[in-house]
Amino acid sequence: MHAMRPLKREETPRARRSARGPWRHAIQIAFFILVANLCVHAHQPLDLVSIQYIPPTLVVEARVNGSKPLLFAFDTGTTTCLIDAQVARRLGIQPVSRPGREGPGFARARTLAVGRATARDLELVIRDLSPFSKQLGLELAGIIGFTWMEQFVFEIDYRENRLALWPRTAELIPRADQLPLPLELHSAPGFTGASLYVPVTLDGRRCLAEIDTGAETGVLGRRMGARLGATLKPIDRPQGLPTHTVSRVELAGRVFANVPFKLDPRLGSDMRPYGQCVIGNELLKAFVVTFDIPRRRVFFQSVLPQPD
Repeated sequence: MHAMRPLKREETPRARRSARGPWRHAIQIAFFILVANLCVHAHQPLDLVSIQYIPPTLVVEARVNGSKPLLFAFDTGTTTCLIDAQVARRLGIQPVSRPGREGPGFARARTLAVGRATARDLELVIRDLSPFSKQLGLELAGIIGFTWMEQFVFEIDYRENRLALWPRTAELIPRADQLPLPLELHSAPGFTGASLYVPVTLDGRRCLAEIDTGAETGVLGRRMGARLGATLKPIDRPQGLPTHTVSRVELAGRVFANVPFKLDPRLGSDMRPYGQCVIGNELLKAFVVTFDIPRRRVFFQSVLPQPD
């Protein structure tokens, strides 16, 4: 005796459309996810590399003319790129004559690469960097400055010790947790490259501050120090630069209290009229900072709790 099978309900066109509905919805969701991923990948960095904050500067590995990785300072306060004289000799980099220019030697690098971010045919200033190496406790091969940085978009994450690098054509859109600030570039007469400036407020007084990842603490020039009521004294070489505490610093939507700044009366001379204030790593490390030099903007993402 055979068991009776249940009768199969007749499928109507409406039932077939209803059965296809969940599948269509799932396909639409998958499509939107794919499109979103493609949009994100369109701005994926060229590379993510390690970067270390070794006071007073940031340090990263770089390769010159395809060399093995060497340690370079990553310094937004340096307008050009430098290479140590001994390292240049080891790599066979010869100085070139520059008619009408005196001072340090100059050379050209075929390539200067940080990860997969490679700048080509770049001028290098040849200097003895051994005093800086001694200060850091490591052999510093050179300094990466503005003339390399302007060819890329890059992001410094102090907490993760990470440097993200994009091509200069990448037009990043700031996220909701990033505050974009206008970036100004100013060059000193007779110098290659430029320095980077953003607006800050010091004890209620607005000014343009140079962003300097080669400096540990901030610096005030003569005029800004006078505006803040600082006592300017002659520089005592053995003791170093005097300090002045700024009660309230406002930078990128954050407020910092009782911030010490060094006083340098040489800063902001007639040669560099914009250099009245410098912001160093001790303030910058409260953020993830994205530098978009080609479009003259900087994104600040606050990562440390706002102090009470």
